[in-house]
Amino acid sequence: ISIPILWREPFEFSQSPLFISKYLSSLGECEKVILKEYGINKEFTKTIFDYARFLKALNLNSLYFQVEKWIKLVLVNSNSRDDNRLKHNIIIDITNLLLKLLIENGATLLSLDLCFSGCPEFKPEIFYVLGQNEQFLSQLQYLSLSGLEVNDIDSSTTWLRAVAKYTTKINSLNIEVFNPDYIQQIFHALINVIKSQEQLRLFGIAGIEFLTEFHGMISALESHINSLQGVRIDSCAFNEEFEVLKNCKNLETLRIRNCDQELSKLSKILDLKVSNKISTLEVIYCQIYAQPIALMLEKSGTLLQRLSLKLNGDESQEYTLLLEALKSFCPNIIYLDISNIKFSTQLVELISGLQNSLSCNNDDIPDEELKKRV
Repeated sequence: ISIPILWREPFEFSQSPLFISKYLSSLGECEKVILKEYGINKEFTKTIFDYARFLKALNLNSLYFQVEKWIKLVLVNSNSRDDNRLKHNIIIDITNLLLKLLIENGATLLSLDLCFSGCPEFKPEIFYVLGQNEQFLSQLQYLSLSGLEVNDIDSSTTWLRAVAKYTTKINSLNIEVFNPDYIQQIFHALINVIKSQEQLRLFGIAGIEFLTEFHGMISALESHINSLQGVRIDSCAFNEEFEVLKNCKNLETLRIRNCDQELSKLSKILDLKVSNKISTLEVIYCQIYAQPIALMLEKSGTLLQRLSLKLNGDESQEYTLLLEALKSFCPNIIYLDISNIKFSTQLVELISGLQNSLSCNNDDIPDEELKKRV
């Protein structure tokens, strides 16, 4: 029972890269010749299990770096170790060789991190074997995209096309450090991924710079207005595409980061029909503008249970408005994480007035005082 669990995501958690040798033990004679040409004469012991079949989670960046560490071990007595260009080519070839082996030997992923930062180029044969072994992506539930290079996005685009073609089961899509300078083919590829899924439940996007144009990517969430439950938005402008959130029928979690003055636009987008379903609200690293946040609190009302506010600025009047809104409209809070709000009688009265058992996190409130007043 433990073997399948231990081999679900070895590229992420294994401290030693030696587990790669167990995968390579199933290489054919032709592939072993490639290793020998690079000076890798390691003998691979035949294994009892077909470990590739246990793989469920893969990060392309972790795959590359584990191969790099493995190469350093097996080339310890080789001249190739001192030739950086040759060593780079060896890492690229073996990364592709190992990925091809995983695909062909029956791996079926549930989670895929398309992290391209520092990754090698992926050869056309990888995408060919993906087409011959559709099971590799067919059960994918979580997809993350990050580290795209503006001047070299062919591999990432091809990966996204493969995902859109071979899976419909993704329920969580996370887009990190997205660059506004990406050409439109990346946006189009992401739109196809979004639209090809049956029930997307969680969606997150974070800009490496402040994103103002989305070329239809946010609007594509219209395909999931019945299933979308959580949205995370980081460093984005709330333009007309975010009007799609108005149509979401089951949106329960909203996380907003680094959006500052965009909050007023969001509070207008989230009409009462949407807001009164939100049970978790997070506003992080935004300048304190009490009015739009208070409006969201009012709209969320009694359903809001978990609230996290980490706001920039120390305007006491703004915080007073927020506390009044919390006290008036959100009596069912069970988790409250607040920063930069000074300890005050008003704050303690708010906490003590909440009806439910409360977990509260605020560095400015003395523990003894909190226990005494709540």
